[in-house]
Amino acid sequence: MVGLRPALGAAFFAFIIQHPLADARPITLTEAFDAAERSPALGAAAAFVDEARGNVEQAGAYTYNPSIGVSGGPSFGPGGTLYEIDIGINQPIELGGKRGARRRAATAERDAASETLTATRAELLAEVRRAFEIALVAGERVKVTRANEVTARELRAAATERLSLGAATQTEVNVAAAGLGRAVASTKAAEREVLLARQALGDVLGIVGADLEPSGSLPTFPSVARTEDQLVGAALAARRDLAAAERVRIARGAQVDLADSLAVPDPELSVSWVRSAVEDTNAVIVGLRVEIPLWNRNQGNRRSARAAQRRVTIETEAMRRDVEREVRTGARRYRAATEAVAAFDQQVVGTLAENLELARETMAAGKLGLLELNAVRRDLVESQLTYLDAVAEAVESRAALEVALGRSLESKP
Repeated sequence: MVGLRPALGAAFFAFIIQHPLADARPITLTEAFDAAERSPALGAAAAFVDEARGNVEQAGAYTYNPSIGVSGGPSFGPGGTLYEIDIGINQPIELGGKRGARRRAATAERDAASETLTATRAELLAEVRRAFEIALVAGERVKVTRANEVTARELRAAATERLSLGAATQTEVNVAAAGLGRAVASTKAAEREVLLARQALGDVLGIVGADLEPSGSLPTFPSVARTEDQLVGAALAARRDLAAAERVRIARGAQVDLADSLAVPDPELSVSWVRSAVEDTNAVIVGLRVEIPLWNRNQGNRRSARAAQRRVTIETEAMRRDVEREVRTGARRYRAATEAVAAFDQQVVGTLAENLELARETMAAGKLGLLELNAVRRDLVESQLTYLDAVAEAVESRAALEVALGRSLESKP
């Protein structure tokens, strides 16, 4: 068995070098955060802010431009053909606070877009951390399953050799072969999982076709000392999407004012200079034109604006309740997940190779049989994989809690 180790180790090293997973580009968490700042999601949210700023600028502009008109034509009579000319300028006058209501609505929409950009960034960074750390855990799972496969191959080779020497039974050989089959299947599943996790990280960052390999150690998880009520209060103050919803509610109120003001007709003033060649006179005519709101008083838009205001108010209150529920659920899930991680014996899950080597030495001393060594190997591997599952759950629960809080657990409230 000892003689097989160098050959198996060399084969395992060659497998790692030639495997497609070895071609991945390393990336740190800081680099991932930097790449997220260039993601399409943030770019689109920033463009929406610029769009809203343009709307504010337009809302502050006066609605009507003056218009100038010239009219004229020949006048036919006994004295021949004469010409009359009419030159005038018209200017509608906006009344009813329409421009102020438009400006208030556009300003609130701009503020909502800015808050949405901030909320999008916070949620994106939480998702980047989650995808990065899940890929890290998947990479560790590959390491564990590959090491387990190497050990399983050693055990099968040793069992076969011992059987030829009459020191083992066929049952031991069969058990070792079955263990190798399970180890190979576990390795393939872990390799598939890490490829999917790395692809998911690239998708979050908006990087197409990249195979990114997160570098770093397994994550640690900050404790949450605040009570659930304190976390809820902090989330209600920190959640920028909730602040954006409040700005939208303000915008809908301004749109109600705008719809009401549009029911007030805007008068149109006109001044004209008229030259009558027939009568040989010049005249200045001042006019006032006002629409009579007999049929259309903007009644449909006014009703629609009020309904939109009620809808946004209901949605905002529902969002507040959802935030409280998400925070309480997220805090409980996160605490349970981190407690599960802390409950593992780090000396067992962190030193798998050393523990297996100790078990081999015990077997070599005749104090442990192949079946017992195989059972020890299986228990140790299952312990480490279970530990990695617990870490993955803690990663997921941390991301959910950070999204619920609207900030990272590492940032000060």
